Amino acid sequence: MRKIKTNDAFYIKLGAQGEYEAECLTNPGIARVGWVDVPPSMLDGNPDQIDWETIRTLHNSMYKSKGTATNQTNQLKNFYTSGPDVLWITFYSNHLYWCFLNPTVETQNDKTKIRRTMDGWHHTDIHGKPLHFSRLSGSLLTLKSFRGTICTVHELPYLLRKINGETSPEEDRAEKAYSELTQSLQSIIHGLHWKEFELLTDLIFRQAGWQRIGDLGKTQKSIDLELLSPITYESILVQVKSEAGLAEFEKFEQYALNQSASLYYFVAHKPSQNLINASINSPVQTWFVEDIARLVVNYGMVDWLIAKAK
Repeated sequence: MRKIKTNDAFYIKLGAQGEYEAECLTNPGIARVGWVDVPPSMLDGNPDQIDWETIRTLHNSMYKSKGTATNQTNQLKNFYTSGPDVLWITFYSNHLYWCFLNPTVETQNDKTKIRRTMDGWHHTDIHGKPLHFSRLSGSLLTLKSFRGTICTVHELPYLLRKINGETSPEEDRAEKAYSELTQSLQSIIHGLHWKEFELLTDLIFRQAGWQRIGDLGKTQKSIDLELLSPITYESILVQVKSEAGLAEFEKFEQYALNQSASLYYFVAHKPSQNLINASINSPVQTWFVEDIARLVVNYGMVDWLIAKAK
């Protein structure tokens, strides 16, 4: 899919309480609005020749506030007069959906109005990555609470970056800084004494909410950490090694498969290549130095690790 470009974008609510969403978002897709109290005869013909002042006067008789009447008229006007180059978005099932609409407006038997999409509604960026709410800014998502039907999207540059799968200069700098930090932490992790590395592993699991059972490194043969979830009561068995080869990993794997824990972890900051290769299809989860460095950052333990290097 080619890069999306536009100078204007509107958010559209597909019916009160989303009553039109399922119908509209089914391919090939439409956008449906109400305003059933506006006589179809007032909306016939070329949209640019519609007497919008007369419709505004009608709305003045329908709403207590002249501001509300004007706003309703302007929303309906935007639906009728915006061109095929205008981007439309909505939200459904925790995703952002976007499309471009054919300029022709069709009045239905129930007096609702529809415009058909040019090529369907999309809920992924142009590279196929889902536009899930978790990937969107809170500012953009506030549009979900808009009480009308149609409004302008003011964060257009941000919206286009998300749809086009692009990042901002600020994001690029942050990602570069994150990468440099995790890379530098790997060298520090490699230099940890085995007891310190074992303690670091324990602290990471505990920061994640797991509770250690027994003394560190003294739980039982082949196990350095035995952990329990205080919520689900799942258990984890962990073996920690500074340097490890395939033989050590296979020994732990064989032991783990005969236990009744929920998960098994083998943690090593200097694994051999054949260990790395063998771990790909193993039921035992593995953490190597890249994983440890990332977790140190994510769980706010950078200061602790740097202090160990001084």
